[in-house]
Amino acid sequence: MTRLAVSFFVALSVLLVSCSGSDSAVLRLESEQVSADAGFQRLSVTTSGDWTLEMNYGGHQDGWARLDYSSGTSEDSSVRLVYDANTGEERSLELILSCGSARSRKTMTQAAPRQGSGNTGGSDNTGGSGNSGGDSQGSGMPVPAGWMELPDFDPAQFDGRYDYYNHHMKVGKVQTRSYSYLWSYDDRVSLWVAYPLSNWNIGANYGRSDAWAFDPNFAASKQSDVSKGFSNGSDGRRYDRGHMLPSASRQGSYANNAQTFYGTNMTPQFYGFNQNIWADLEIKVRNWASKSDTLYVITGCQVDGADSYVRDASANKVTIPVSYYKAVLRYKTSSTIGYGNYAGCAFFFDHDEYSSASKYDRSISKSMAISISELEAKLGFRLFDALDEALGEDAAGKVRKQDPKSVDWWW
Repeated sequence: MTRLAVSFFVALSVLLVSCSGSDSAVLRLESEQVSADAGFQRLSVTTSGDWTLEMNYGGHQDGWARLDYSSGTSEDSSVRLVYDANTGEERSLELILSCGSARSRKTMTQAAPRQGSGNTGGSDNTGGSGNSGGDSQGSGMPVPAGWMELPDFDPAQFDGRYDYYNHHMKVGKVQTRSYSYLWSYDDRVSLWVAYPLSNWNIGANYGRSDAWAFDPNFAASKQSDVSKGFSNGSDGRRYDRGHMLPSASRQGSYANNAQTFYGTNMTPQFYGFNQNIWADLEIKVRNWASKSDTLYVITGCQVDGADSYVRDASANKVTIPVSYYKAVLRYKTSSTIGYGNYAGCAFFFDHDEYSSASKYDRSISKSMAISISELEAKLGFRLFDALDEALGEDAAGKVRKQDPKSVDWWW
């Protein structure tokens, strides 16, 4: 669209310190075009001296983005730019880096929401849209409304034990969400990881990056060090570094795949369970996604009552979960299954029970499937929290209660 003349200017810092010597300023963006989702990206700042960073909004749409900080020294810096979901027309934001007389200008453009995406359903190939929520406690990241894959959770009740974070990625030139997670600092595992899946965001067959690393979202000292394999568990068993979001589900690029190898996406999984029935379920989920507009997935574990642990590469204790679960919510335009174009399926596995070869050496079958409401009863919280707003309580309740064993499409 035609860019509006700048009518409002916000200076996040009025301090401008001249650089010594030859002034230079270089500003780089991860992406100059982002989707309508709420999200963030990191800005790279390189200058010869002290610098300031300003934001210049176009037109009347001001205040929809925030910076971690707006001034710094001559060292190379990474600044996080957080932006709200866009519910209107395409909008843009000019970023101006100043160091003495040097200036570097970049423009980030946020797309308008696609018709039929977000809370109203529709093909969500950009990861969906929706109004952004407030900031999550501790992490400083927005907890967005309308991200269909997210369960019901309240950051105000975390009390420093947990935090919500998310990761974004590029698909082509589009910045979109990859996955969200709820981190337990005491257990050093994510209690759930939630993500959208489609042919669009799974990508081509890049392969495994094996880029085992700390997550840049928070301090490495509070994470699990997955640079090497876990030790044998305190129960004497062998445990793998088990993905919550599978590597094979983010195949668009090295960067997209590397995010799946962060320690925050790993839990100690009994090797037989991880390499057999759990891997079979991951393949089935990708197959379902390939036949859907979008498949929303929540993969989680339970640690209440856990009494066993492994040691990570830095000798930290990492709790071995007592159970694992996976819930999927399918959206397909003009779907013949489910209600309002949505249908759900879920699984729950006792970790100790499925450490037996008679259990883990199986293929996923319909006899193992349960409804979303059955899984919610086991977990004690609601999954796919935005579904009620998208469909209304009655239709959403039918989706939650539908028995997937009775729906041939899944099998």
